[in-house]
Amino acid sequence: MIELIRITDPVTLQITCDALAENNIFFQVENAGMNALLPVPDLMSARLLVGADDEVIARQIISDLEL
Repeated sequence: MIELIRITDPVTLQITCDALAENNIFFQVENAGMNALLPVPDLMSARLLVGADDEVIARQIISDLEL
């Protein structure tokens, strides 16, 4: 799995996950709730991971979302 993006905002995370799921991109989210416990930017950001074979398409989706 390759790290696609780090996100601190839970709404942005949900929008991104929905967009990837709609395009049948398998993804994994790490540290999703940690920002609520320790709200330090970039220290406990949610990490969105995708498979290497989906990386190009997933990055295009992120670009289209203007994130």
